Amino acid sequence: MSRLIVFDVDSTLLKVESLDFAVEHALSSAPDGAERTARLKALTDQGMAGKLDFRASLEQRLAIAGLTRPAVETARESLRAHLTDGMAELLEALRARGNDVAAVSGGFVDLVEPALNDLGFANGEIRANRFVYDGDEVTGFDRQNPLSRSGGKAPVVASLKTLFGKPLAIMVGDGMTDYEAFDKGAADSFIGFGGVAAREPVRAKAPAFADSVAELHALLLG
Repeated sequence: MSRLIVFDVDSTLLKVESLDFAVEHALSSAPDGAERTARLKALTDQGMAGKLDFRASLEQRLAIAGLTRPAVETARESLRAHLTDGMAELLEALRARGNDVAAVSGGFVDLVEPALNDLGFANGEIRANRFVYDGDEVTGFDRQNPLSRSGGKAPVVASLKTLFGKPLAIMVGDGMTDYEAFDKGAADSFIGFGGVAAREPVRAKAPAFADSVAELHALLLG
């Protein structure tokens, strides 16, 4: 059966969290850079484990970050070297079998688009948040985007399933925000992915869990 496979991006298609990665690069020379980066990572982990409202996590992380347009442009190019090993081959195999694939991220398209293009995703197959700028300063994010709030992946996955006209959609990801797309009925199945970051709350709820890309390949393609 032809299916739509929807992939999370950070710690799934990418072996890093893209916003954390961008901030770490931007703060590498700041006196308090290490401390701010650690605070950012803690907020990311809380959000992905379902312990912090996702919008609150975004707001707090951006407040810590202090990103600029040049920092974003530098990070987006560097992220292209941080694709999860084996994902390109898995995506190629899925497409060859007639599956459609999409990438849905609570991260920012400003950061991840080039890396996703390298993985073969057309821009129409990518859904993510967007930064709001004031000049060269990142001042926030598009609050109308459902991906900027908890539970937002469900309506996005539902709309993609309709757009692609597929009877079956499978969500793949490492976080509780990914599981929610299945729990709310938008995705017909969910595979938790722990090949980059194994989150125990996700493992406990996921109907299937892959600890590696090889295991994910077996679950999706046999």
